Amino acid sequence: MKIRNKISIIFVLATATLMLLLVVFTYLLSVRNTSRVFYTRLRVRASLAAESYAERHAPHGYRVQELRNRHLQRLPDEKDYFVTIDRASGTWKPDTVLPLPDTFYRTALNQAYAEHDEGFRYYVALIPPNGPGNFMVVATAVDETGQTYIQNLLNLLLAGFVLAVIVVFFLGRLFARQVIKPVSDITRRVNHISASNLHNRLDAGNGKDELSQLAKTFNDMLDRLETAFEIQSNFISNASHELRTPLTSILGEAEIILSQPRSSAEYEASIRVIQQEARKLDDLTASLLRLSQVAYDGQKQSIEEVGLEEILLQAKSDIDKRMPGNLVRIMIQDVPDAPDAFRLACSRVWMELALINILSNSIKYSDNKEVLATLSATDEDIYINVSDSGIGIPENELKHVFEPFFRASNTFSYKGYGIGLPLTEKIIRLHGGKILIHSKPQVGTKVSLRFRRQHTLKSSEKNF
Repeated sequence: MKIRNKISIIFVLATATLMLLLVVFTYLLSVRNTSRVFYTRLRVRASLAAESYAERHAPHGYRVQELRNRHLQRLPDEKDYFVTIDRASGTWKPDTVLPLPDTFYRTALNQAYAEHDEGFRYYVALIPPNGPGNFMVVATAVDETGQTYIQNLLNLLLAGFVLAVIVVFFLGRLFARQVIKPVSDITRRVNHISASNLHNRLDAGNGKDELSQLAKTFNDMLDRLETAFEIQSNFISNASHELRTPLTSILGEAEIILSQPRSSAEYEASIRVIQQEARKLDDLTASLLRLSQVAYDGQKQSIEEVGLEEILLQAKSDIDKRMPGNLVRIMIQDVPDAPDAFRLACSRVWMELALINILSNSIKYSDNKEVLATLSATDEDIYINVSDSGIGIPENELKHVFEPFFRASNTFSYKGYGIGLPLTEKIIRLHGGKILIHSKPQVGTKVSLRFRRQHTLKSSEKNF
């Protein structure tokens, strides 16, 4: 069922329920008020009947009866009954048997007044306060006017209720259409967005409602998608260029050496050139392979609880083998009073590779000056900070450092492919961490890593 129809049905049901409650309340209140008015009229007639009964044997009797007959219009089927009572014993002896419950007479004996109704026939029992006290009068009549009024009111309420439900139904459909229209517009515009026009955006307007937030969320998603497509396009273009360069050198060198007979020294020199370019190609291919493996979330890796201080020291040991004489110092500080302060669920191989990339960049771009790596932790987080005093990164280029093959404008005299930091960023992100880079040209660079200590083994397995 479409949301528009659901909204219409809910709106109609809710409104119809409220109207039905109003109809029932109006009907019951009208019935009660009509009954009270008729009871009042009937009580007056019962009081007059009691006075007329009491003065029958008095001089000038029947005056009340004459006044009643002359000035009061008789009610439909109006009758008076006189019941002999004994208030001391609480008994009664009806002169005419009436099909009324005993509670009616008992209430009249106790309170000197009682009411009873059967449909629109009403009964009133009254013991006159100034009478002899040995009888009660029971007056009865049919409220034909009230019955007609209540029936007409009921018909009017039911007809009005049905008509109102029909009107509300059409209003509900119109209301639902107006409510869903912005969503339909968003759906229609989103369906027209494809890879060829990712620059298009939804009109979020100036509103602060949920639909405006939905449009803004779509626009944010489109921003990320457009960025991802641009990065992918740049990645393919740059990867093709980077792979083609050593291949072109290898093919060119081979064609030159084969174009005519050469001396042994020339053959050896050409082979060395080919070997050097082949090694570049091998390094580049290996880097691309590692980047693709980390980017592929379905690639299962071995996850275990490991102390980051162990991985950091192991990375330092590997750096010492690759770059002898480096000036990397490791400092552990702000250690919480807990044996597992630095433990994290991670892939030891990938985490070590990420730290090696960071340390290698700091050594390389600082021309082997001192590099300080600090490890600290709080009750919630683990921090690794790597600082150097190298060439730094221009401020306007910092936002591109995690793009594959991007290299800062001041790094072209240094060997590299622009893959280390993107690879590191993916590894850190897949482990639930964050990486931030602060840098100033000719001052140095600081790489900050933060991991949540609550990052459990189960959550890590989901990412890998």
